Amino acid sequence: MTKDDRLFAPFPIEMDEHPKIIGLSDAAFRAIFEATFYSRRMLSDGFLDERVVVRRWGQQVADELSSNDPERPSWIRVDHGWRIHDFEKHHPLKAEIDAKRADVKEKRSAAGRNGAAKRWQTDSKTVANDSSETETEKLSSTKRVSRATRIPEPFIVTKQMREWAAADVPGLNVDAVTRQFVDYWRASSSKTAVKKDWLAAWRYWLRKDSTDARPAKLTPEQRARQTLALASNLRELE
Repeated sequence: MTKDDRLFAPFPIEMDEHPKIIGLSDAAFRAIFEATFYSRRMLSDGFLDERVVVRRWGQQVADELSSNDPERPSWIRVDHGWRIHDFEKHHPLKAEIDAKRADVKEKRSAAGRNGAAKRWQTDSKTVANDSSETETEKLSSTKRVSRATRIPEPFIVTKQMREWAAADVPGLNVDAVTRQFVDYWRASSSKTAVKKDWLAAWRYWLRKDSTDARPAKLTPEQRARQTLALASNLRELE
């Protein structure tokens, strides 16, 4: 069942028969409830600003509620407004509400942190046999829970990754291409910006960059024309 987070204002069921209430006008009787609801919403701890009172209920109603009992009137006149009698005895005050909200927020944050820690521990156990793995390599492990993620922070190029690059894409500036790879995927907001294997994505990126950087193969006709042009240039230099 969903928790009801609405604010409530308790009133005793015999309130309408109380000596200081039974003789009130309809407008003053209504104002007692509306003013209490207003103070609960605004967290004013029972204080009613004079401008609000005069605007909403009128001076006559305010005078009636501040004189309906010689010792304990419903509203008590204070600087710049009125205060609801015994408000603090029947309703939580702003400081209490703020403290409770802060406590709930902290508990939710703690639950979130604990949940993230447990998920991380579960994922870490799948690669416990290789203590030398980096965060980048952990994300590519076939033993890892199959879940797409954003690019790791930081994205570390290990010695093993550099050895692979030297063998498979020789001559490529690994650091420069990796910076381009990281910036591209970190800035991306598309659905493809989450991947299950970032190490594989990095290898693919380097292979493609290496292939794109190679000069296109010439057709036999193009090679023949290039040879003739070179021979012509050499004759001109003689």
